[in-house]
Amino acid sequence: MTAMRVAVLGLWHQGVVAAACFADLGYEVVATDASPAVVTGLQGGKLPVFEPGLEDLVGKGLASGKLHFVQGFAAAARDADIVCVMIDTPVDENDVSDLSSIFDAAHDIAPVLKNKTVVYVTSQIPIGTCAKIQEILDAGAGRKIAIGYSPENLRLGIALQRFLHPPLPVIGTDDVSTFETLVAFLSPLTKEWQNCGIATAEMLKHALNGFLAVNICFGNEIGNLCDAVGADGGALAKLLRLEPRVGPNAMLTPGLGFAGGTLARDMMTLRTIGDRYGIETLLLDGAWNTNKGQNKLVVHRLGELLGNLAGKRICVLGLTYKADTSTLRRSAALEVIEDLHAAGAKVHANDPGADREELTKLDTFEFVEDVYEAAEGADAVILMTPWHFYKEIDLKRLHSVMRGDVLFDTARLWSAEAAAGLGFTYIDIGGGRAAKSTRSY
Repeated sequence: MTAMRVAVLGLWHQGVVAAACFADLGYEVVATDASPAVVTGLQGGKLPVFEPGLEDLVGKGLASGKLHFVQGFAAAARDADIVCVMIDTPVDENDVSDLSSIFDAAHDIAPVLKNKTVVYVTSQIPIGTCAKIQEILDAGAGRKIAIGYSPENLRLGIALQRFLHPPLPVIGTDDVSTFETLVAFLSPLTKEWQNCGIATAEMLKHALNGFLAVNICFGNEIGNLCDAVGADGGALAKLLRLEPRVGPNAMLTPGLGFAGGTLARDMMTLRTIGDRYGIETLLLDGAWNTNKGQNKLVVHRLGELLGNLAGKRICVLGLTYKADTSTLRRSAALEVIEDLHAAGAKVHANDPGADREELTKLDTFEFVEDVYEAAEGADAVILMTPWHFYKEIDLKRLHSVMRGDVLFDTARLWSAEAAAGLGFTYIDIGGGRAAKSTRSY
């Protein structure tokens, strides 16, 4: 029996993960991207992003002949049984998605689709986008094209596990046969797929990320209050999770504001829907403003400790959006560095996994490959991205090369007591230490 032929359109994080996993499950996978350079790189085994385990899985797919990378959306989609639209949708400075590549792809593939091909969309898109894709496909193909949508729910760093074991197995379709086809296709991942209309599935993605964003903002606000009164916001979050109505996985640990484009994109989409239909979104608006101000705490707290930051040398550990990924896009670390730079500080930074090509485009800091060289002569070290790599560094040695003694642990990666015992002025977010640690420098 001939294996199902699957086309994957878009080869950023989601698309590369999906293409490699589908090939490993035995499907014949043909994948492409709008960037010829990305496709050429993948043909030679060079990944556009870092994800634990992904390089080996792509190599395995290429070696088996199950995974192919080709140039052109139409070339990939021709003869495909399932076309997976996983094109990256970057957001602008206002957190509005750029959908042009998705619509371009729909125009390109429509004329070459087979009669029974199903187009399966999992790109991060605002509600109503699937209706536009449907319109383009139908017009280009001259017939009704079967289309389904699932809310993408990967987490960078554990993307392979999340893809192979989806925690939110929902397929949005507007007809039963399309749902049945997609369930058969996705059954190796899980048998328990829920069905709803496409618009409901699109809205589900926004609602999920809006809920997570509000959780994060609540935890951060409580943490800031804990800092003011000397309570431990981290311990408080653990205790709150014991309450069944809160739940063991609630995102309540105080720290930095949420970064990356994912939560912000969906928050902005929900608020825009409210504006369009004259519905107040006071809770979402409040969370939005809370998050915008959270990362300003880093520079504010340093200013309290060090005084005027002009001329101060600051070492930033971690630049990526989160640990175990290479992407810098919409990183909280870069946001904080911008503020430090604007305040006149001289910033040296280190990151074990950041994309080195992306780093060459940035000029607000000096990148240093060695942690201790990055910290040499620093008045303060700030941990921004909690790579496990930093958990293992020698804090005593770190302290010895610094000029000052401030260690700002935004992720509470290290023991406050151990750091203080080595001579650091240790500060975090939500640990109740703000009043105790504030002093002139």
